[in-house]
Amino acid sequence: MTIIVSDIKFYKAATNNDLAGNGGRISADEIVDNTLNNLFPNVTKDERVAGVTRYRKMFIRNENVEELILYHSDIWVGTLSVGDDYFRLHIGDDTDVQSAAELYTDWAGSGLFDSPGSLGDPTIDVDYDAADGVYDGSKIFITDGVNSEENEVNGAPVWVGTVATLTLVSTLGNDYAAGTKVGTMVDVGNVVTSQDSWNETTTLGTYDEDTYPLTLFNVGTVTDSWTITFSDSTNFTVEGAQTGSLGAGDINSDFKPSNGSSYYFELDKDGWGGSWANGDTVTFNTVHAGKGIWMKEIVPAGISSVANNKVVVSWEGESANVLTTTTTTTSSTTSSSTSSSTSSSTSSSTSSSSTTV
Repeated sequence: MTIIVSDIKFYKAATNNDLAGNGGRISADEIVDNTLNNLFPNVTKDERVAGVTRYRKMFIRNENVEELILYHSDIWVGTLSVGDDYFRLHIGDDTDVQSAAELYTDWAGSGLFDSPGSLGDPTIDVDYDAADGVYDGSKIFITDGVNSEENEVNGAPVWVGTVATLTLVSTLGNDYAAGTKVGTMVDVGNVVTSQDSWNETTTLGTYDEDTYPLTLFNVGTVTDSWTITFSDSTNFTVEGAQTGSLGAGDINSDFKPSNGSSYYFELDKDGWGGSWANGDTVTFNTVHAGKGIWMKEIVPAGISSVANNKVVVSWEGESANVLTTTTTTTSSTTSSSTSSSTSSSTSSSTSSSSTTV
């Protein structure tokens, strides 16, 4: 069993504007490849003349129905904008908003080899859109479309204008021409559901969560804080701080509330013990199988317009010792049209797709 590219989806955040509260929780609005303005709006003429920095939040979601974990995942800007605007990425969380993102540092960018690199070279020169986007300790992905490798930056980059000399942890594994792509990889970690903060408020009731842990679902589990409230020794109701009521249940039946094609969670009836009473509660938190990612578009003042621009965001992860890589593009740039595309591939059983917005 492996995670395939179609198991991984991207969603917009609940709020999408240019205000301090932009971002927040995940929405049900999937980012669709090959769709105009799938994440960013068009850049207006006034914005292009004056310059603007725009933030948008997206979520990477693991929707594998076999409940597999996407391990050791990374995301990076895989292909630069064809315009003079440029993009940066930063890890977020489930609820952060633009006012927090504006304070983040060490945003991950991408660039191109400024001069050819040869097999065995200990350093490379990379031209970025600005003197940032790569740092001491950055993990980088290098590709010319035929050969590719991952490496790590050893020491602070040495900048001359927008060109950074990067000392590598491992010498270069291939020959690369000038113009080869280099992306700074953002560590997303394991994309998996989780549960925490289980607490029982009762005199005599028990639930054995070690033997009968809560069952979570990649597709159905959401990020929420839940309260089970007993009305007598047998019956209870369940409510989420964000989701609201999930209805009623009892200790003699498994509690498995539906969420679309899946379920929020499953509570095993065999876990209940002792004597529960009216007013007793159980509280716990669940976290969905997703991670928040911030994307920042920087439009320098006075740049030219570009129609049908796009930028590619790439990701990779592992499942059952199979590396899955994919590319997703989203952009809005310096004209009245924007583009975004996604291509994906898996090693061992390979699949790929690409799209333009």
